Amino acid sequence: MVVDRSWEIADAPAARPVRAARMVLAVSGPGGAAVIVLDADGDTFAAVPGLPAHLAPETVSLSSDGTRLVLTARQDDGAGPPRVVLHTLATGTRQEFTSDDYLRAALSPDGTHLAVLADLSDGPGIPGVGDELAGIELIDTGTGARQRLWQAEGYWEEASISWSPDGLLLAATYLTLDDVLTTVVLDRAGKELAAYAERVALPGPHSVWASGHELIVYPEPDDESPLILIDVRTGGERRFTRRTFDGYLAVSAGRVVRPGSTPGRLVTTDLDDGDERPFLTIGPAVSIDTLDIVA
Repeated sequence: MVVDRSWEIADAPAARPVRAARMVLAVSGPGGAAVIVLDADGDTFAAVPGLPAHLAPETVSLSSDGTRLVLTARQDDGAGPPRVVLHTLATGTRQEFTSDDYLRAALSPDGTHLAVLADLSDGPGIPGVGDELAGIELIDTGTGARQRLWQAEGYWEEASISWSPDGLLLAATYLTLDDVLTTVVLDRAGKELAAYAERVALPGPHSVWASGHELIVYPEPDDESPLILIDVRTGGERRFTRRTFDGYLAVSAGRVVRPGSTPGRLVTTDLDDGDERPFLTIGPAVSIDTLDIVA
């Protein structure tokens, strides 16, 4: 497991293709922005070459098998509608799906479908003016066919979308018209199975599900914001402890990744914010825009 040991990125990694990755980081610093992966075959870091110039770093994630990146980006000229991009790490080949509405996407565990957060509003984005609709579209990666899966009145204020490990459920967090952050759970047909008000999922698609039926979220608003495990079969909650107030970056294999006490240092803890261990050392001037771990 990636979180079972500590890592170091001492210098800017060389850009090269890899067969598959175990972790991806989108970073920015004095040398500019980069997407860095942990090579699954050699446990070394590499920068990903050939990515779109105008990608949204906070949307970068991995496929469950680690062979592809998922991200959104503007067109190459910086204008035009956004696109969801599937980028194969070994070859640099891409699939692209374009729409003015698309914000963030997650690839199903079997790689056959993208679940895409879509802004379906017809107003100017001002509360109370026009219809404000948050939606999810399903894209067949083989045929390109698109299906409206779900929609609700509200906004993608805290954009999060993730598949359960078995690919049977989806979880997404949105802001209702009453300004309540809410996480919904859907089945593959788009049926809403549950809605959890004031519960927020982490943005990384592999940080949200602890199992096929257990969600990891945090309460909002809440001064302490400890992690909460929800059993979606029963609605039961288990609330953990929070001892520090640094932001959550990712959750993997029961370990939480968060900033350490010094710049450029990440640590892991258990879900109760204990058993702190070093995880990643990176240049102190580098900021991490997103982190996704699959193994």
